[in-house]
Amino acid sequence: MKTIQINISNIAATFNSLKNECQGQLQETSTERILKFQNELGSGNISGFNFNDNISYITYDVQFNENTTLIFDQDTNKQSLNYIYCSQGELLHSFGATKKRARFSEMQTAIFSNSLGKANHIHIQKDGYLKFTMISFLASKPITEETDEFTSQLMQLFHSKEIDGKFSYTSSYNLKIKEQLDQIDGVSSDNIASALLKKGMLQVSLSMIVKQYFEDMERIVENSCGLTRKELEVIKDVGEFIKNYPDRQFDINYLKKKTGLTPAKLQTGFKMLFGRTVLSFIKNVRVELAEKLIKNSDLSISEIVYTIGFSSRSYFSKIFKEKYNCSPKEYQDGKVTLAMTA
Repeated sequence: MKTIQINISNIAATFNSLKNECQGQLQETSTERILKFQNELGSGNISGFNFNDNISYITYDVQFNENTTLIFDQDTNKQSLNYIYCSQGELLHSFGATKKRARFSEMQTAIFSNSLGKANHIHIQKDGYLKFTMISFLASKPITEETDEFTSQLMQLFHSKEIDGKFSYTSSYNLKIKEQLDQIDGVSSDNIASALLKKGMLQVSLSMIVKQYFEDMERIVENSCGLTRKELEVIKDVGEFIKNYPDRQFDINYLKKKTGLTPAKLQTGFKMLFGRTVLSFIKNVRVELAEKLIKNSDLSISEIVYTIGFSSRSYFSKIFKEKYNCSPKEYQDGKVTLAMTA
């Protein structure tokens, strides 16, 4: 088994230790760090940036040739809260070199504190492709007048009774967080605008993770019935199917037959993964596609209504205005005006 020691006291220390352990090529720009390696250890692309002095964001896109343990260590006098979202594959976590391990996989977030000085160990099986994101929040620095409000709130959360001391939590499944993190990774330009965009998206991602934690705690209290990972994978796939074919006339009965799931499970799964009911999700997919077609095509409003699967132009105009605060025609005219003045 291979062990990789990673110092997470700050992002510079993290990438320096990764470079030494993985024998990779490290690139540094004004906005991020990127480490690439391909050798007997395996292959990978690791990228990250600082939100501020307290918060760092790193995405691991890796595959190892033998069973590997990542040991996330830091100065013993520093406390941190580590948010890990698994986009692909499966991970095991332990506090130190113990046999007690927590398992989490695709679409799940794990939150681990090592405020008692125990390093976080992430155990990875060989030959498996993995992608996960780690957001580390260093909570040992005092709150000052210069500390931004968002970081101050995270510090207060860390020191609250729910998270004080050694803390471990594995979330329910959530696809929306993956989509948000994918947007961060999709920002490729190296300039101040891109850096600000990434930081804004990171703040949204952290807010979603913290929100899910409290919602999961409420579900435990309410003893809500959950869905299996396989059922959630089916619902995730059918969500992609709807996005690819928005013009089809979907309804609960059609989706029930396609997935083999009950209407209740479909509704629960859609709310969990997408934050919407089934019909609300379908409607939203169509309206968002319509907005893109109005912006990027020469189709008329009537042609767009037909393309996205609506039969009533007046109904489409109503729900479009609810989402974008203007009618489709006003939006289209605004696009034309902007194009003429550009």
